[in-house]
Amino acid sequence: MDGAEGKKRVVLDASVFFVDLPIEGEVYTTPAVLDEVKTQAARMRLALLEEQGLRVHAPGPVALADVSVAARKSGDLTILSDTDTGILALAAELSAAVMTDDFAVQNTAQRMGIPVIPILQRRAKKRKWKYRCIGCGRFWSAPGECQVCGAEIRRAQSGKKY
Repeated sequence: MDGAEGKKRVVLDASVFFVDLPIEGEVYTTPAVLDEVKTQAARMRLALLEEQGLRVHAPGPVALADVSVAARKSGDLTILSDTDTGILALAAELSAAVMTDDFAVQNTAQRMGIPVIPILQRRAKKRKWKYRCIGCGRFWSAPGECQVCGAEIRRAQSGKKY
């Protein structure tokens, strides 16, 4: 296929800028990701990708809200940073894949039907997280302090004991 219509779209997480891997297709990222690129080597990689056509866009509010809904359902909402939410929202808007090694980003992407391209790590398995009190073992809908015993509530895979 010739032209931009034949190229796959890929939204890059910040970790892409810390490794030297070939990236094909239309390449995008968000302004928040650029703020995370601080080392000299990563800035050089950024400059190279910009020369090759890297596009920087901020996602819209509807896509950000969609990511929040999906992340809440998967149990990843409290783990995802604003930057993570932004790359997922941009990928959703562009019908693009997301390139990341972040397991919470991958899990939410899978829930949303966004293709994932792992960088150096294995692909994350799709999970539904729960929150469990480390004191009394009760399950809750969010992290925080247990209303029953006062201990910390942490994200836990179903069936995992502390």
